Amino acid sequence: MTVYSLFKKQVSDSPNSIAISFNGNKISYKKLAEESDKIAHLLIESGVKPGDIVGLCINRSAEMIIALLGIIKSGAAYLPLDPFFPDKRLEYMLNDSATRFLITESLLFPKFSYYKGKFIDVNEIKQIKLSSEVVDKSDENNLAYVIYTSGSTGNPKGVQIAHYSLTNFLLSMQKTPGISEKDNILALTTLSFDISGLEIFLPLITGAKITIATRDEAKDGKSLLDKIKKEKVTIVQATPSTWKMMIDSGWNEKLKIKALCGGEPLPQDIAAKLLELVDELWNMYGPTETTIWSSCSRVIKGESIHLGKPIANTQFYIVDRDLNFCPPGVAGELLIGGAGLSIGYLNRDDLTTEKFITNPFDKEGKSKVYRTGDLVKLNSKMQLEFLGRIDNQVKIRGYRIELEEIENVIKKNEAVKDCAVVVKEVNNDKKIIAYLVLKSKLSEENLPSEINSIRDVAIRNLPDYMIPALIIPIEQFPLTPNNKIDKKALAARDISGIISHTSTAKAETEMQKTFVNIWENLLGISGIGIDDNFFELGGHSILAAQMLADFEKATGKKIPLAEMFTSQTIRQLAKIVESDNTELKWSPLVEIKKGDASLPPLFLVHGAEGNILLYRDLAKRLNSNRSVYGIQARGLNGEDHIHHSIEEMAADYIKAIKTVQPKGPYHIGGYCMGGSVAYEMALQLSEKGESVANVFLLETYNACLLDHEALKKTRIKEKIENIKFHFENVKSLSGKEKVAFVQRKAETALKRTSARISRITSSMGLSDKKEIKSHITLTLRDINDQAQMRYQPEGYRGKVVLLRPKVSFTTESDPKFGWGDFVKGELKIYKLDVAPRGMLAEPFVKQTSSIIESEINQ
Repeated sequence: MTVYSLFKKQVSDSPNSIAISFNGNKISYKKLAEESDKIAHLLIESGVKPGDIVGLCINRSAEMIIALLGIIKSGAAYLPLDPFFPDKRLEYMLNDSATRFLITESLLFPKFSYYKGKFIDVNEIKQIKLSSEVVDKSDENNLAYVIYTSGSTGNPKGVQIAHYSLTNFLLSMQKTPGISEKDNILALTTLSFDISGLEIFLPLITGAKITIATRDEAKDGKSLLDKIKKEKVTIVQATPSTWKMMIDSGWNEKLKIKALCGGEPLPQDIAAKLLELVDELWNMYGPTETTIWSSCSRVIKGESIHLGKPIANTQFYIVDRDLNFCPPGVAGELLIGGAGLSIGYLNRDDLTTEKFITNPFDKEGKSKVYRTGDLVKLNSKMQLEFLGRIDNQVKIRGYRIELEEIENVIKKNEAVKDCAVVVKEVNNDKKIIAYLVLKSKLSEENLPSEINSIRDVAIRNLPDYMIPALIIPIEQFPLTPNNKIDKKALAARDISGIISHTSTAKAETEMQKTFVNIWENLLGISGIGIDDNFFELGGHSILAAQMLADFEKATGKKIPLAEMFTSQTIRQLAKIVESDNTELKWSPLVEIKKGDASLPPLFLVHGAEGNILLYRDLAKRLNSNRSVYGIQARGLNGEDHIHHSIEEMAADYIKAIKTVQPKGPYHIGGYCMGGSVAYEMALQLSEKGESVANVFLLETYNACLLDHEALKKTRIKEKIENIKFHFENVKSLSGKEKVAFVQRKAETALKRTSARISRITSSMGLSDKKEIKSHITLTLRDINDQAQMRYQPEGYRGKVVLLRPKVSFTTESDPKFGWGDFVKGELKIYKLDVAPRGMLAEPFVKQTSSIIESEINQ
C-alpha cells in the first residue's frame, strides 16, 4: 500500500470532487490524476527507475502537488528543494543525494547552472497527451521521500522515509485527530518541512480538499485568517509561532476549524487563546526520523498540555543513560520504535548507527528504535510531558536546528578564531545569538564591516531561519570546570544593552521614535538606529507582521506587510507613513500623464513583472495633450488576488479603464506580455459592442506559436543574443546617449539580479537598498510568463499596430510576430531602427512615441 494507491481509490470513488484550490483555480481528483500521470510519464521516459531520488524545486502551486504525485507514481522518491534556500545548500543536497533528475520551473533553471543531471520543466506536461494511464510503479518498501534536516557537522543530513512509514502515519491520522471527505485543509507549510506531508497527502487519501496558501499569505496572519474564512477551511496545521501570528493579527471570532499545533512546544497561553477561537485543538509531536508526527493529544481547557499516546504501530520508551526503563515521574530520553521509523540517514552510516539502535527491549533483537534526544517523563496522570533536549539541538518556529551547523559555517570566516551559538528567548520569541572570538582585535571603526562580512557568509550558506539574530564579538568565552565553553552562561547574558553596529543615526521625529520603541521591545535590543535593517537585527517574517500590528495599535495607521520588501529601516517606514501613502486606495489604474479629459486616453498594460515603470520615457515623449494611464498587475500591492490567465487580467482591466472612459473608442497597448493582454482586452470589448480604435503590440510575439521545447534548448543562446542586441543599440548612439542607455539597462539588470538573489536568500528580501518589491515582482513575473505561454488568442477584426525591432531572436523568425493568421482586420507593422529590448528606452523611444501618436491621431 502506497500513497498513490490510496489516492487512486479516491479518484475512483469521487472523480469530480475538488482536490486542490489555489488562487481561485480548482482541480478535480480526476484532473489531478491525469496531470500527475503526465509527470510520471515524463520521468519514466527520462530514465527514472523505482528507488531513484528526484529533486523537486518549484514555487507553491497546484503543479507542486501534481509533481509530487507524479514522482511517487513513477516509483521514485521526492527530494524537496526550497527555491528560497541558499544556492550552496541546494547544491550540497543535490550532490549528496546524487540526484540525477530535477523537476523545476524554467525560470529557476539558472539557479542550478552547476547541475549535470536531467532537467524536467514542470510546464512540459501541457504538451503531453497520453493515450493510456501510466502504470503505478510505487512500492510500499521503497523510499517515498528524502528530507534534509540540520546537521551538527556543518551540513544538513538526509532523512529517508519509506512508503510503509508514510501510509502508516496517514491512516493513523485519518482516525485521530480525524478527517473526512467533507474537510478542507489549508496547506501553508513549505515542502522542505516534513509536516507538509500531512497537509498534502492526508486530504488526498481521504477525498478531502486542499487549499494552498501562497508563500506571502503564509507569512501574514491576517491573510491566513482571511483565506480560512473565504475558503471555508476546516483543518489547519501550524507551528505555535504561526498560531501566535494569527492571534496577534486581530483574530477575535470563533472559527469552525480543527487546529493542529506542532513543531515546537505549545505554550499554555497560546493554547488558552486558541481554545476560545477554534472547535478543536490538538498538540502534535514527532521527529522527522519517525515520519512527521508520532503522537497527538487533544488539548482540553484547564488541563495540562502533554504529548499524548503514540500513533498506530508506534512504541515509546523512556530510558536513562544506560538504556534502562525510567519509572513514572523520572525524566529520561525518549526512544521511538515502530512502523514510522526512518530507513536511516542518506550516506551517513555512522550517524545512522549512532541514532538508530537495536531495541533494548526486543528480546530477539530484530527491531530498532530512534534516539530522539528529547527529555520526557510520565506525570502523575501517566501523561507524557516534554521537558527539553539532552543535546545542542533546538527548535525555532518549527524548524529543527543543530547549533553546531551554524557554528561550523561561521568558523569558515578567516577572521573568526572560535564561535559558540546559543538560543535566547526574548519577548516569547527565540533568537539565535552567535558569540565569537576574533583572531585579532579590531577597532570600533573596522568591527562593523567584519561583522557584516561574517553575516554574509551565514546568509550564503544557511536558510533564513538559521541566520543569527545577533553576532556578538567577545574577548574570551566563559568556561565550565571541565574547560568547555559554558553555553549556559552565554545564554544567560543580558543582550538588552547590545548596540547596533550598523547605524548611528538616531530618531528625530515622533513617528521614528515610535518605531524605535516598538523595534527595541520586539527585538530585545537597544540603541537601534533609524537606518538599521529590521531583518539584519534578527527580525523575520512573523516578527515583521507582529511589528506592523503593534504599530497599528500604537498609531492607528496601517502599513501593508508588502512594504517590508522595500522599506526595511525605520527611516523608510516612517517616510511611508508621513507621506500618507498607505491611505491611498490601491488600484491597477495609474495616471502616468494628465491630459485633456475630452480626448480618449492611451492605456498601457504592464509587462510580465507587473509594474508600469517601463512606460515612463514613452509617456514623456508623447506630445499630444492626451492622458496616459498605466495598468499595473493585481497582487503588486502584496494583498490583491493575482490573476493567472490573460483572459482574467483583460476582464479585470476593462472594468478599471471604464472608470475613467465608460465608452470607446479605446486606445490600448502593451509591451511584450502586456501586448497580449491588450489584444485580449480588445477582443472582449469588441464582443460587448465597444469600439476599439487601436491595439498597440510593442515587441509582442504571439507566444502560442512558439516551440516551448526549442525555447528551453536555446535559452543560453537567447541570453547571448540579448547581450548582442544591447550592444547593437549602444553602437548606434552618440557619447551622452550611450552613457544614458547603458546606465538605464545596467540599473534594470542590477535590480532584477538583486531581486532574484533576495528572493532566494530570504523569505522577506534582506536588502535595505533596493527600490523594488523583489519577491512580489518575481512571483508576478513567473505567473505572468506562464499565463502568456498558455494564452490561445481568438481572431480579432479590428486594427492592430505591431511595433517590432529591426532584428529578432532566432526563436522569433516570423516577421509578423505570429499575429498574421489571427488579426482579421488591419495589421500594420512598423520595423523600428532598434534591436530588441530597446524601443522603450531613450533615445529610441522617440520613434516609438512618434508612431503611436501618429496612429492615434489618424
